[in-house]
Amino acid sequence: MIVRAAPLRSRTMRGVLHAVLCGLMLLWAALGHAAALSLDALGSAPLGRHAAVLVEEGEALTPQAALALQRAGRFVAGAAAVPKFGIGARPVWLHLAVDNRAPQAQWRQIVVGAPWIDRVDVYLLRGDAVVARLAAGDGEAGLPPSVGSRGFVLDHEFAPGVTDILVRAASPDPLVLPLRLLTPDAARIAQRTHDYGYGLLYGYLLALIVYNAMLYVGLRDRSQRDYVLYVGSFLLLSMAYSGHGQALLWPDQPHFQRYVILVLMVLFGCMGLRFARSFLGLRSSLPALDHLARALVAGGALAMALCVALDLQAAAGVVAFVFTQVFALAMVWIGVVSVRRDRIAAPYFLAGAVIAMAGTAITASAVWHGLPYSGWTLHAAELGVAVDGTVLALALAYRMRRLRGERQRAEHLAATDPLTGLRNRRAFSAEAAALWQAAQQGGRPLAAIVLDLDHFKLLNDTHGHAAGDAALIAVARLLEQGCREADLVARWGGEEFVVLMPDARLAQARRTGMRLLEAIRTVRIEHGGQRLALSASVGVAERGTHANLDALLDEADHWMYEAKRVGRGCVCCGDTTASAGVRAD
Repeated sequence: MIVRAAPLRSRTMRGVLHAVLCGLMLLWAALGHAAALSLDALGSAPLGRHAAVLVEEGEALTPQAALALQRAGRFVAGAAAVPKFGIGARPVWLHLAVDNRAPQAQWRQIVVGAPWIDRVDVYLLRGDAVVARLAAGDGEAGLPPSVGSRGFVLDHEFAPGVTDILVRAASPDPLVLPLRLLTPDAARIAQRTHDYGYGLLYGYLLALIVYNAMLYVGLRDRSQRDYVLYVGSFLLLSMAYSGHGQALLWPDQPHFQRYVILVLMVLFGCMGLRFARSFLGLRSSLPALDHLARALVAGGALAMALCVALDLQAAAGVVAFVFTQVFALAMVWIGVVSVRRDRIAAPYFLAGAVIAMAGTAITASAVWHGLPYSGWTLHAAELGVAVDGTVLALALAYRMRRLRGERQRAEHLAATDPLTGLRNRRAFSAEAAALWQAAQQGGRPLAAIVLDLDHFKLLNDTHGHAAGDAALIAVARLLEQGCREADLVARWGGEEFVVLMPDARLAQARRTGMRLLEAIRTVRIEHGGQRLALSASVGVAERGTHANLDALLDEADHWMYEAKRVGRGCVCCGDTTASAGVRAD
């Protein structure tokens, strides 16, 4: 009996141990299934807080090894909706278990990562078996790129039960790892919003670029050229970090893609500082700020060139992000100083710089360190630069109007006698040349009147220059009122005036000269309690066989001196001498 009983007890003990082991396995499985999220309960928001994270040490893990570490409790709970790991981080694993509690398979779109990540591997496991996989990224040739700024996409039908999602991401650039599971409707809305948003942004920026490029071709204003380069560099930068550049402009160029975003970040800052220098005229008006802007451009470009030459991608990332922040602050400081110095359109520039700085700072903080990563923080820089571009376009238009107005005022002052407001001799000669040319080519009449105040030196010496100035101003007003709109009236010099009358014969010009003389003789200058009378001598000539305009004016001037010789206070011309009807002094 004793010999037979021992095997029985041994078999009983093995059965108990087997039952306990099975129970533990069932408990572990139940606990694992209990941690899975219901597929139907997931919205379209990032799932980082529901996921677990592992920073990879040593050699790359297989998905089965990573899942075993997750089951062993080596992963840590996610602390943010979108986990961020900074520049130059080690590869990262993300785990999320989802439970399809419906009796049938359900389609979901898995969207993961940021467009600039070098490599993303997505594994879907049932138990220990990989049922689906996605390898994507911009760091290797042949890998599918991101779907614009949305990230990398894997479409999958989740069978009933629990599916483990494992994501491995590696990049020396800022490692940002958003993870979303979207229903078909949510995926369509997300794609439509993405496409419409970028279509609007790129179309608007292109419109600004083309408009100002056309203005530059017509006006050759350096500021408009630099504005085109500034906005154009940001357009390229946006296309690069949103993934559109790799998909459309430089596909299958992984080495180029590794650095293009970082290089364009520095290029954008350099073009912004270049625009600030030309738009605000820093070289001539604020040389200290001009030296600062040039130093920043040289330093940023040199640092990035060294990083690319030495293939230091993580260092290039730090250079790009630091330079972008320094550039934004420098633009604001340049705007503040320019407003204080009352530079043209400086308030516009400052407003645009503040908006662009805010957008750039938000996006840089969201991608690198600081603010949470989300759709609006990622696109804040694009929105800020779009608004900045609009404000600067308005500033360019305002600056153009101001400069044109100042140029017109300068030209007016250069062409105007400062005392009387009439044309000066230079302006008269320029305009009269066209009238002479038209008269000669069309065989049309043209007459000239030269008028000189009598005894003007005596008036100045006796009553002072104030009385003489008052006399000149009074005569100038009479000439403006007594001549036709088409006539050119100018102060020829000293007390001498000239009138050029297109389409006027000698008789008409003589009558005009007599009328002017009569009006002058009625003027009384109030000075020192006295009322001073004026008189003038007038010479008239008509275009005939004169070789040029100067010859015509010389003849009218000759007859003016003849009027003085015969007694002043009269009009003289080639075929008659007429009195103004008032006795000359």
